[in-house]
Amino acid sequence: MENKDRKIVFFDIDGTLIDGPTHQIPQSAVEAIRKLRENGHLAFINTGRTLVSIEPRIREIGFDGLVCGCGTHIYYEGETLFSQSILHEKCTEIVYELRRLGIPTFFEAEEHVYYDSRCMSPELGNSVSNFKSLNCSVPDMPERPEDSEVVFDKFFCLLRPDDPVDKLRSFIGDEFTAVPQGEHYLEIVPTGCSKAEGIHILQKKLGIPKDNCYAIGDSENDIPMLEAVPHSIAMGVCSKTILPYCSYRTTPVLEDGIANALKHYGLI
Repeated sequence: MENKDRKIVFFDIDGTLIDGPTHQIPQSAVEAIRKLRENGHLAFINTGRTLVSIEPRIREIGFDGLVCGCGTHIYYEGETLFSQSILHEKCTEIVYELRRLGIPTFFEAEEHVYYDSRCMSPELGNSVSNFKSLNCSVPDMPERPEDSEVVFDKFFCLLRPDDPVDKLRSFIGDEFTAVPQGEHYLEIVPTGCSKAEGIHILQKKLGIPKDNCYAIGDSENDIPMLEAVPHSIAMGVCSKTILPYCSYRTTPVLEDGIANALKHYGLI
């Protein structure tokens, strides 16, 4: 099958491929994605996670590639198609500013997820434990990041009610885009990188017509991805904010949500 005749489907991970409360991947989703590829179509992960936190059980499903870190890294057939990290000097500046503001944050890179023990909270501690449970490298940010080789692609703030969000937004300015993840989380990526831009890069690289592009998600940071395709699918359990951007709503994750979505569009 020529690429112009193939469909390409982009899958979010958390709340889409993996059920939030149980952390399970239903076998129906695994079989549906494999059948999609057997039928000659392309399957890509499109996630806010960076490569280090893509678990083996996800990779073993079998995907043609990955859009990671909200479009900061794109991989196709094991090769890196696109890569954008924040410059070391800027990373150092970001770390010091977040320390000054006292906002608990983790800093996501291709091979590590850093946390900063100088700005801890119970929730950040839980996040560190969760990343370690995935066998991620989760180092503490050095006291003097300027004396290290620390570089990251994006950062994720775990906000408390009294955290100075306005000052954070003023600091990042136009250089970064802050994407709310519910009321208490802010995902911050370099402006120009997004799940949508990842789709556009792959669409152009692979010669896939826009009409052949599909995306499946559940939360606010999926909105750019859902807007970027004509066939946008909301999971059965999802943030209501995404529904205006979706053309179809499938069943919940554990009720064969992915399989039912792919069947609805005749992809399997």
